[in-house]
Amino acid sequence: MDISESMKELAKEKISKLEHRFKNVDEGSKYARVVMNKAPVEQFAVRIDLDIDGEEFFTDETNYSLETALVLAVEELERKVNKSKYGAAASSDWEERREAKRFNPDDEEN
Repeated sequence: MDISESMKELAKEKISKLEHRFKNVDEGSKYARVVMNKAPVEQFAVRIDLDIDGEEFFTDETNYSLETALVLAVEELERKVNKSKYGAAASSDWEERREAKRFNPDDEEN
């Protein structure tokens, strides 16, 4: 199946949204593979394999729309990543960023 450039860009964009979860992982330890195919009964199948520092994640989704199958696959993968150690790490980073933004009246100069 020939994939248009816009579909390739959409896949890259959707996968890149997960990338912030792995900012502390070396580039050589990250691998993502997206496979888009035709499926029976005029449907499309999307499979995403993600290997992050030896931990593997994958998902398969099928839909009548290739775009919808891709979005559903990324959402499922995001749920799996959130349940992993990378989801917990990202939430602690969020807490640190939130604390750094808090206004402290004692720090105000007169």
